[in-house]
Amino acid sequence: MPSITGKPIIEIPVVNVSEVVVTTDMGEGAMIKLETEADADLWLVLSPTVLVQLEVMLARAAQEQAKKVPRQ
Repeated sequence: MPSITGKPIIEIPVVNVSEVVVTTDMGEGAMIKLETEADADLWLVLSPTVLVQLEVMLARAAQEQAKKVPRQ
């Protein structure tokens, strides 16, 4: 997928979400640890604004996926 910003994109396969920390301080946001196949794991630090954006995007993606999956 091309970058909208024109910046290079690094693709790193993630094998597990191993930790999610959401702080009670509204100014801090969240941290998400992702385990990779590479020599290093990722520790994403999200501001509160970015956390909300991610939540909205995931909710929309789940809704779209639900439309395509037959009900059981």
